[in-house]
Amino acid sequence: MAKDKIKKKLTRKYRLTIQNENKSEDSRGINISPIGVIISLSLSLLMVIGVLYLIIVFTPVGEYLPGHVNEKAREQIMSEVLRIDSLRNEVDKQNRYIANIRTIMDGVEIDSILPPDTLKTKEGYPIETTETEAEFAKEFEEKERFNLTSQAATVGALQELHLFCPTRGLIKRKFDANLRHYGVDIAENPGESVLAILDGTVIMSDYTANDGYVLVIQHKQNLTSVYRNCRSVLKRVGDRVAGGEVIAALGNATLQPDKQQSNHKANLHFELWHRGEPLNPEIYIAF
Repeated sequence: MAKDKIKKKLTRKYRLTIQNENKSEDSRGINISPIGVIISLSLSLLMVIGVLYLIIVFTPVGEYLPGHVNEKAREQIMSEVLRIDSLRNEVDKQNRYIANIRTIMDGVEIDSILPPDTLKTKEGYPIETTETEAEFAKEFEEKERFNLTSQAATVGALQELHLFCPTRGLIKRKFDANLRHYGVDIAENPGESVLAILDGTVIMSDYTANDGYVLVIQHKQNLTSVYRNCRSVLKRVGDRVAGGEVIAALGNATLQPDKQQSNHKANLHFELWHRGEPLNPEIYIAF
């Protein structure tokens, strides 16, 4: 009984008319029912929701809504986060590497110039060496004892290398480890350049207030060469250089001095290091 009353109320017809006040007559009219009004409002609401959904999904408007990130933007953000993390790790490794190189240049002996996280220890690895491995290691060490083509174990083996002269000029100040002068000062000649003494890789290329442009090259057999007081450098960190290749420029007396050249010293300071120990360049290079 109650259901029939509700059904009659929802389906009961009503007439909605628009009356003209001047003529006192009905100009227009439509028949409506409560159920029809409910259905019409529901369809209109669904249509509005559908239009808004299409606008958010298929137009850039959705990107400006708070908390909404599309799949492409999410992938790009994750890619950038991973790249930034990798770059941060590389920068940390380079900073540690450069710090060790500066330590070597200051004359402090260290066991390795590799970053600390690459060093391995035998603690925690209880693996014993077998007799076969021990015999192989002993045989290999015997064969390589007098092999100068392998990494030099002593400074004397470096004398077998052909090292190029870094630049032409008179030596103004000689090597003196007692006075903490770990290289030689070579007077500049106009038009002369700085040459790499041996094949290697540039591990430092920077400008300092005291020494001008500085280049450091890592060579084979644990040999490192340092070039200070350059007017300009032609190589960057990571560049491979060949022995005798021009790597930097010196001052030129024919040029007008500028702000950068005003602090430039009129000599090339050259250093030679082996396993963290400074060497006298005059012993290994003919100046």
